[in-house]
Parts: sequence; C-alpha cells; structure tokens
Amino acid sequence: MKNTMKIAFAGILIALMFVLSWTVLGMIPLGIASATTVFIPVCIGIVFFDDFKYSVILGLFFGIASFIRSFVPQGFLDPYFQNPLVSVLPRLLVGILGYFVYKGLSKIIKNRIVIASLVGGIVALLNTFLTMSTLILVYFNDVSQTFADYGYGLMSALGTISLLNMLPEIAVGAIITPVIIKVLDKLNTKYSQ
Repeated sequence: MKNTMKIAFAGILIALMFVLSWTVLGMIPLGIASATTVFIPVCIGIVFFDDFKYSVILGLFFGIASFIRSFVPQGFLDPYFQNPLVSVLPRLLVGILGYFVYKGLSKIIKNRIVIASLVGGIVALLNTFLTMSTLILVYFNDVSQTFADYGYGLMSALGTISLLNMLPEIAVGAIITPVIIKVLDKLNTKYSQ
C-alpha cells in the first residue's frame, strides 16, 4: 500500500474513532462506566498497517477521543477521564503494546485472520486493564469515595466493570477485527494488482 493511501486510511480510522466516541455504537453507557468499541479502529490499524508509527498514532487519537468525550459525561467515572494521564496515556500504551502483541503473534501464528481475532480481543483486554489501573493509581481515594457514594465497594465495582465492559469488548474485538481485516485484505489485493 502506498504511503499516501496509508495516511488517508489512517485518517479514516481516526475519524471513525471520533464518530464512534460520540455515538451509542462507540460508547455504550452502563451506569458505572461506558463500554466502548472505539478501540476497534486501533486493532484494525495495528493489523492492517503492520507499522509501529501508525499503531502509536492510532492509540494517541484513541486517547484524545476519550479525553474530549469525557467533557460530556455519561457515567460517574467519566469526569476522571478529563485528566490525560487517565484518558490519553493508557490508550497510547494500548496502541504501542497492541503492536508488539501483533508482532509476537505473527511469529507464532501464520493465519492473519486468527492473528486479527486475537489482537482484537487482547487490545480490548489491554484497554480495560490499563485504563482502570491508571484510574486507580491516579485517583485511588477519589474513585473509592465515588464508588462508596453510589453504594459500591471498590473491588466489587471493579469486578462489575470488568464483567460488564471487558468481556463483551473482548468478544466484539475478537469478532469484528478479523471480519474487517479480511475485507480490507481482499480490497488491497484487488486494487494493488
């Protein structure tokens, strides 16, 4: 794929992240927090481009979209995401770590669709783990009090978030990413001939 086409497609993926972050398709309110599908363009970019710099850029814009979206809260944890350490940094790391996961899997598994599925699931897992860990590290006392104000203990709330958000996000990432990669690979093959 030519560099101009890569830049244009990266722009489309970034635009898709911003659209998803402002619609119920991308930010599904669950009360405690919002489940997200905004990470899927990052997964697609990681696998399709196979390029570290694009993975970093997509992770960064995933974080920027989360940061901007936090100023119109849907859940009671959303205001904490107005801090870039909680909204941008973990998502940037998702792009970086997701790329290394992809490269590691590529050395072990030769089927690109299987790799795409695993990357979709693992990136979703990384997103939840890194975001919640950073939130707790930066705002431990505040988050504990916020959960207590809503009648949740910290550990039960984290368990609830993990079950309600992370598991469906892993499933969605593992299903949607390979489907889109398969279509993109066919298009890329067709138009590169």
